[in-house]
Amino acid sequence: MKFKVYLWLISVLPLIIACQRQAPTSKPSSIEILEHFEGLQTIIDANHNKLLLVNFWATSCPPCIKEMPHFNRLEQEYSNKNLKILLVSLDRIKDLDSRVYPFVSKYEILPEVAILQDQNYSAWTAKIDTSWYGALPATILLKGEQKKFRFGAYEDYEDLEKDVKELMR
Repeated sequence: MKFKVYLWLISVLPLIIACQRQAPTSKPSSIEILEHFEGLQTIIDANHNKLLLVNFWATSCPPCIKEMPHFNRLEQEYSNKNLKILLVSLDRIKDLDSRVYPFVSKYEILPEVAILQDQNYSAWTAKIDTSWYGALPATILLKGEQKKFRFGAYEDYEDLEKDVKELMR
């Protein structure tokens, strides 16, 4: 009898382990964690030759969530243009697994996503725009020396596209 139980365990245990290994993950691999603002500044500096759109958002911000489809559409329609979109989440790192990854997966966010962990907002928000005090959402468009800052959500795609086209000229 003991032999039969032992034999059954040996044959079933590998199946259980294999099923656990194949559990799907909801973690998109495209989320970069930026410890300090300098990491974001490096990305900004590296993209000076194209139009760079940086949107600051959080999963706890309803206006941020409402405008996300506009950035997805922009990513699709301008994928072959000289445009880079970076969605910078200001969620806490402890919310990465419970909020950010599930949000990005659920809404199939297409643009690149990064999480900025630098909580010293007063030290870096003025580097984005001197009028910004850190409230969300906020978007900056940069192309060379040109800059357009917008505080608040884009209510519709046409407003967003208008700002993009203005700096793409």
